Amino acid sequence: MNRIVHRIKASVVGIALASTLVGVGGVIAVGTAIAASQTMVATTTMNLRSGPGTNYSIIGYVDQGAKVTATGSAVSGQSSIGSTWTPVTYNGQSGYVATVYLEATSTDTSSSDPTSGSTDASGDAVTNTAVNVRTGPGTSYSIVTQLASGTAVQTTGVTSGNWTQISYEGEDRWLYGAYITLGSDSSSGSDTITYGQVRTTATLYLRAEGYLGATILGTLPADSIVDVTGQTTDTYTQILYQGQEAWISSKYTVAATSAPIVYSTDGSSSGLTSSQQKLVDYVKSKVGDAYVWGAEGPNAFDCSGLTMMAYRQVGISLPHHAADQITLGTTVSKANMQPGDLIFWYSPVSHVSMYIGNGQMIHARNTTVGVVQQSVDSYINMGAYFAGARRYLK
Repeated sequence: MNRIVHRIKASVVGIALASTLVGVGGVIAVGTAIAASQTMVATTTMNLRSGPGTNYSIIGYVDQGAKVTATGSAVSGQSSIGSTWTPVTYNGQSGYVATVYLEATSTDTSSSDPTSGSTDASGDAVTNTAVNVRTGPGTSYSIVTQLASGTAVQTTGVTSGNWTQISYEGEDRWLYGAYITLGSDSSSGSDTITYGQVRTTATLYLRAEGYLGATILGTLPADSIVDVTGQTTDTYTQILYQGQEAWISSKYTVAATSAPIVYSTDGSSSGLTSSQQKLVDYVKSKVGDAYVWGAEGPNAFDCSGLTMMAYRQVGISLPHHAADQITLGTTVSKANMQPGDLIFWYSPVSHVSMYIGNGQMIHARNTTVGVVQQSVDSYINMGAYFAGARRYLK
């Protein structure tokens, strides 16, 4: 009960503090370390909006790799990413973009020795948004992977400009320093800390607080793969769902790597049908291949080229265009997707991926990372709009 009272008091204080931060246009300035006139690089092609949120109109597009200039501090706004929004100018046009898709340019990227920066004490840290892990301290270095918000990392104590070195899978890697929080937060009242993803073993209530009786925000289907924030109580775990924080019963969660039973189309639990297996095997064999616009293999693909060629393996002909592929097949809900179903993204539809089960999908994502496997929810949390899923196998 003391923990609940403490959390309620903290929420009241947070609301009171937020009310003092309302500025021009009703947006709330937040402490993201991006300064006015700072040059940033877009890590993916993204929308330029008239205001800080997805409820504002799209006034243009920023190409992947393009440089933009921040005109002020990041602010909060409506989003499914859980990210803030940064005011920028691009090609003479002013607008807002999702902060999670920006990385600072670095004056240290020309150095032949990425570890030539300053050294401080190493320690624990947590990512505060989705962030790219790179081989060196700058956007010119290749991306190794992307970590979800709330992932625990170990810093080495070495920094270079705005970049922080971490130890990742036994190797020295680099993150943009503003996207991690150093140290641990002991004020949350949590007894244990976990990071990463979990899978639900039953349909669960999403609650506003971590205790039985808290306000119900909605439901989470069984076998959902979701990111956890690291905050827990004795019986509840805080998660990120569609960009929002919520709490679910810890009793009905397991590690995301614990695969659920996959049912075939005849209702048995013997595994995938032969056609499903061919589709999954094909796209898995292409992970790591390059993304090239208009390509359809064998060693490079664009998004619809990959799905088109996968379905060709099972004798189904699909057009080489995501917006055309979504007009075929039958509609499938997100909760009922099966391996081999195609997922369509953005509005209007401009991207497609293949669901492979266990909350995971494979897609030819962009020219930076090529063909990759990632969770459906992590892509949604990065800001991708889930436009629907379709099934082509009978």
